[in-house]
Amino acid sequence: MKFKNQHRMLVSFGAYFLVVCPNCSGKAKVISLGAPSPYITGITRRFFCSECGSHKEFVPRKNCYNEAVIRYSKNWEEGYINIGGPFDWFFGYSLYLQIPCCGQTLWAYNLEHLEYVESYVAAELREDHPYYLSVESRLPAWMKSAKNRHDVLKAIGKLKIKESGLIKS
Repeated sequence: MKFKNQHRMLVSFGAYFLVVCPNCSGKAKVISLGAPSPYITGITRRFFCSECGSHKEFVPRKNCYNEAVIRYSKNWEEGYINIGGPFDWFFGYSLYLQIPCCGQTLWAYNLEHLEYVESYVAAELREDHPYYLSVESRLPAWMKSAKNRHDVLKAIGKLKIKESGLIKS
């Protein structure tokens, strides 16, 4: 199987996030009540848990150019959009889809993101020269390594079962 670079950036998977509810530890969602792009201002983002009914809203800060303030960091900071780790961009809640794998943590924002990573990892042939900001170019070396392929795909399979609700975390 061959993976054809689609040059998708991480932000293209930010339409919604599956997160761990901070109140009941169940599966919850963070969604956008408008365009999913984190760069657009004035759009409310909502957290809600269908298991316990918990909910919260967030409207990102703006800078002097009327742009959402975005930080590319592994450390979540309130009031800003924080892209770059195993948490949602708006509230900083832990992602529901994460699992230990090969001494690291494999994570995905949602099922679409997980399946994209799976298609890349499963491919024995991959196109050269991915776009420098694409998901495939930014995956860590341990996920890209052929020697870890089986373990990474096994972990992805476990996350897909978890997401479907057949097993609880």
